[in-house]
Amino acid sequence: MLCPACNTEMLILEFNRIEIDFCGLCGGVWLDEGELELLISPENSSHASLSGIVSDMGKGAAVKGARKCPVCRKKMVPVELSMKPPVEIDKCPLNQGLWFDRGELEQIMTSSGDDGRLADFLKSVFRNKSDA
Repeated sequence: MLCPACNTEMLILEFNRIEIDFCGLCGGVWLDEGELELLISPENSSHASLSGIVSDMGKGAAVKGARKCPVCRKKMVPVELSMKPPVEIDKCPLNQGLWFDRGELEQIMTSSGDDGRLADFLKSVFRNKSDA
């Protein structure tokens, strides 16, 4: 799968039996439909705060030059998650999945009350070589 941001071949990571497609170059993350809810609440889907935000995301206006979905190749739609602070991500118009630029998924997980395991995992994966 090619990264919608930099057109680099994405790598597949597994976290709690969920495949996370990520770009080692730009640090972006692709989650297939339903994977965000599984990351937030792997035991069940009762985590209302983010699950509600995901299901209620409205379609924004198409942006010229918008990134293309790595699955269906249609232009993705920028949507804003109503969190504090708000996070803008890209959503496939055919609901194939969600695109997160570097740090956005980590920010969402932290805001959702994640116990820090995913955030720590993402930090270790996306750590710049200069940070090491």
